[in-house]
Amino acid sequence: MIISASEVEAIAAAISGAPLATFDLEFLSADRLVPSLCLVQVSWLPSHVRLDAPEAAIVATIPEVRLLDPLAVDVRPVIAALAAHPLVVAHAPRQDLGLLYARFEIAMPNVIDTQLMAAFAGIGDQVGLGTLAQEMLGLSLAKEQQWTDWSKRPLSEAQLVYADADVRHLPALFARLRTRLGERLPWVRAESAEVAAAAVAAASVTADTAWREINGLRGLDARALAALISLATWRFRLASELDRPLGQVLNEKVMLDLARQRPQNPGAIRALKGISPLAKQRAEELLAVLDEADPEAVRELVLASGRAPSQRAQRWAELLLSIVQLVADRIGVAPRLLATRADAEELARTVDEHGLDAAQKLPVLSGWRRDVIGAPCLDWLSGRVALVGDLDAPMGLALRGV
Repeated sequence: MIISASEVEAIAAAISGAPLATFDLEFLSADRLVPSLCLVQVSWLPSHVRLDAPEAAIVATIPEVRLLDPLAVDVRPVIAALAAHPLVVAHAPRQDLGLLYARFEIAMPNVIDTQLMAAFAGIGDQVGLGTLAQEMLGLSLAKEQQWTDWSKRPLSEAQLVYADADVRHLPALFARLRTRLGERLPWVRAESAEVAAAAVAAASVTADTAWREINGLRGLDARALAALISLATWRFRLASELDRPLGQVLNEKVMLDLARQRPQNPGAIRALKGISPLAKQRAEELLAVLDEADPEAVRELVLASGRAPSQRAQRWAELLLSIVQLVADRIGVAPRLLATRADAEELARTVDEHGLDAAQKLPVLSGWRRDVIGAPCLDWLSGRVALVGDLDAPMGLALRGV
C-alpha cells in the first residue's frame, strides 16, 4: 500500500514514461451521493516494451502494479498522469471515471474500455472482468472481495490480492483483444471516449440541470413539467447537503407522481405510495416546492418535446431497429452498440419532419457508425434497398438492392 507523497510522485513519473497504463478503483457508495474513494490500483508496462511488439510478448510481460491509499495520501499526481497518458486501459470504468471527475475534476479522454473491446470483438455484451480473464487468458479471478468494506484499515490479504488482480492482467487482456478486434479497434476507442464524456457529464450535474437526467418527461403538460423541474432541483440540493443518494430523497416514480398529481396538503404527500421517510419528514417543504413551480417558464420546453412523432415515423423506427439487428447479427456485436431505440426514433423523426439532409449530423450517421449502420439505414429510407422476407436468413429478414 502506497501511503507516502514521494512514492506517489515516483509512480506518476513511471506511468508518464510507460507505453500503456491501467487503473481501477475501490470505493464505498452505499448511502452516499458521491462515493468515498478508498483505493486506487494502477499497473503499467515497463518503458522498454513496445506496443507494436507481438501479442505474445506483451502477454508475457509482467507489469508493475501499485495499490495507493487515498485515505492516507493525496493521489492526484497519479490521476493526473493517467489523464495525460495516451493509452489508459480499464474495465467498465464509467462509474470510476465519474468519481475521479467529482473528486479531482480530472477527465480521462484516452481511456479504452476492455468491456467494450470484448463486446466489439463478439465475446459478449457487458462481460465481467473475471469472465473475460477466463476466456482470454485462462485465469480464474476470485471476486468474493468485491463488496467488502474498502474503507477499513488494514485491508486484508484477500482484499489486496483481489485489488492487485483487477489491474495486473489488463495489459495482457488489451493485447489479446486488440489482435481480435483488428480494424474495429478505432470503434472501441471512439466509444470509450463517449463513455468518458458521459461520465464527466453525469458528474457535472447541478441542481439547475438535475431534471434533465430524469426519464419519463415526454407527455407532461406545462404544470407537471414545471413541478418536476422544481422537485428535481430540491432533491439534488437536499441530497448534496445530506450526502445521500438521490433515490433515498425521492425516487423518480414518486417525483413523477407528485408532479402529475400535485397534492394540496402535507398529508396527501405523506400518503403517496413509495415516498421515502426522508421526504415524508419534509412534506411541508415539498408542498412549497410544488406551489412555487411556474408553468409559464417551461411552455417552450413543452412545445418542443411534447409533440408525438407521426405514425409514419413510428413505423420507420420499428423497421430501422430490424435493420440494426440484422447488421449487428452479421458483424457479431450487440445491437445497442450500433444504435439504440432512441437513435432509431430520432433518425426516423428527423427524416420525417426535415428530410434526409437534416439527419446527416445525428450520432447514428457520425464517425465509424456512418458506414456500419448509418449507410444501410439511409439506403432503406431512400428506397435504394428493401427489407424483405428471407426463409434462409436467421432472422427471416434480409436487405436486398432494388
